[in-house]
Amino acid sequence: MPLASNDKGVINEMLIVDVFTQLIFDAESVLNDTEERIIDCLESIEGSLTHSPRRDIGEFLRAMPVDEMISLVAKVKRKMDQQQLIVAKKLSHGPHIHR
Repeated sequence: MPLASNDKGVINEMLIVDVFTQLIFDAESVLNDTEERIIDCLESIEGSLTHSPRRDIGEFLRAMPVDEMISLVAKVKRKMDQQQLIVAKKLSHGPHIHR
Protein backbone atom coordinates (compact mmCIF):
# COMPACT_ATOMS: atom_id res chain seq x y z
CA MET A 1 0.00 0.00 0.00
CA PRO A 2 1.63 3.28 -1.04
CA LEU A 3 2.08 5.81 1.68
CA ALA A 4 1.11 9.43 1.29
CA SER A 5 1.54 12.49 3.37
CA ASN A 6 -1.42 14.47 4.60
CA ASP A 7 -3.00 17.23 2.51
CA LYS A 8 -0.32 19.72 3.61
CA GLY A 9 2.52 17.42 2.53
CA VAL A 10 3.59 16.68 6.10
CA ILE A 11 4.59 13.13 6.91
CA ASN A 12 2.91 11.97 10.10
CA GLU A 13 4.00 9.42 12.67
CA MET A 14 1.63 6.73 11.38
CA LEU A 15 3.38 6.77 8.01
CA ILE A 16 6.70 6.26 9.76
CA VAL A 17 5.28 3.42 11.87
CA ASP A 18 3.86 1.84 8.69
CA VAL A 19 7.30 1.90 7.06
CA PHE A 20 8.91 0.42 10.16
CA THR A 21 6.26 -2.33 10.18
CA GLN A 22 6.88 -2.98 6.52
CA LEU A 23 10.61 -3.32 7.21
CA ILE A 24 9.96 -5.74 10.06
CA PHE A 25 7.49 -8.00 8.23
CA ASP A 26 8.23 -7.52 4.51
CA ALA A 27 11.68 -6.01 4.12
CA GLU A 28 11.90 -6.90 0.44
CA SER A 29 8.72 -5.10 -0.59
CA VAL A 30 8.78 -2.34 -3.18
CA LEU A 31 8.93 1.10 -1.59
CA ASN A 32 7.82 4.45 -2.97
CA ASP A 33 9.87 7.66 -2.75
CA THR A 34 8.30 8.75 0.54
CA GLU A 35 9.02 5.39 2.16
CA GLU A 36 12.62 5.50 0.88
CA ARG A 37 13.07 8.99 2.35
CA ILE A 38 11.83 7.72 5.73
CA ILE A 39 14.41 4.91 5.62
CA ASP A 40 17.12 7.41 4.63
CA CYS A 41 16.21 9.52 7.68
CA LEU A 42 16.27 6.44 9.90
CA GLU A 43 19.74 5.55 8.60
CA SER A 44 21.02 9.08 9.22
CA ILE A 45 19.72 9.01 12.81
CA GLU A 46 20.98 5.48 13.52
CA GLY A 47 24.44 5.62 11.94
CA SER A 48 24.99 1.90 12.44
CA LEU A 49 22.23 1.25 9.87
CA THR A 50 23.82 3.29 7.08
CA HIS A 51 24.00 1.18 3.91
CA SER A 52 22.53 -1.83 5.73
CA PRO A 53 20.24 -4.20 3.86
CA ARG A 54 16.57 -3.56 4.61
CA ARG A 55 16.29 -7.01 6.19
CA ASP A 56 18.96 -6.01 8.76
CA ILE A 57 17.14 -2.73 9.43
CA GLY A 58 13.96 -4.74 10.01
CA GLU A 59 15.76 -7.00 12.49
CA PHE A 60 17.14 -3.93 14.29
CA LEU A 61 13.63 -2.50 14.60
CA ARG A 62 12.14 -5.84 15.68
CA ALA A 63 14.61 -6.11 18.57
CA MET A 64 13.94 -2.54 19.74
CA PRO A 65 11.91 -2.01 22.93
CA VAL A 66 8.62 -0.16 22.39
CA ASP A 67 9.67 2.98 24.26
CA GLU A 68 12.81 3.26 22.12
CA MET A 69 10.74 2.71 18.97
CA ILE A 70 8.40 5.54 19.97
CA SER A 71 11.40 7.80 20.52
CA LEU A 72 12.89 6.79 17.16
CA VAL A 73 9.62 7.54 15.35
CA ALA A 74 9.63 11.02 16.90
CA LYS A 75 13.26 11.58 15.82
CA VAL A 76 12.52 10.50 12.25
CA LYS A 77 9.43 12.75 12.20
CA ARG A 78 11.46 15.77 13.38
CA LYS A 79 14.15 15.13 10.78
CA MET A 80 11.59 14.73 8.00
CA ASP A 81 9.89 17.97 9.08
CA GLN A 82 13.26 19.77 9.07
CA GLN A 83 14.04 18.48 5.59
CA GLN A 84 10.65 19.62 4.31
CA LEU A 85 11.22 23.09 5.78
CA ILE A 86 14.58 23.34 4.04
CA VAL A 87 13.05 22.32 0.72
CA ALA A 88 10.15 24.75 1.18
CA LYS A 89 12.55 27.60 1.93
CA LYS A 90 14.63 26.80 -1.14
CA LEU A 91 11.52 26.70 -3.29
CA SER A 92 10.20 29.98 -1.92
CA HIS A 93 13.57 31.63 -2.47
CA GLY A 94 13.93 30.21 -5.96
CA PRO A 95 16.08 31.82 -8.61
CA HIS A 96 15.55 35.55 -8.84
CA ILE A 97 16.11 37.32 -12.10
CA HIS A 98 17.17 40.93 -11.72
CA ARG A 99 16.23 43.25 -14.54
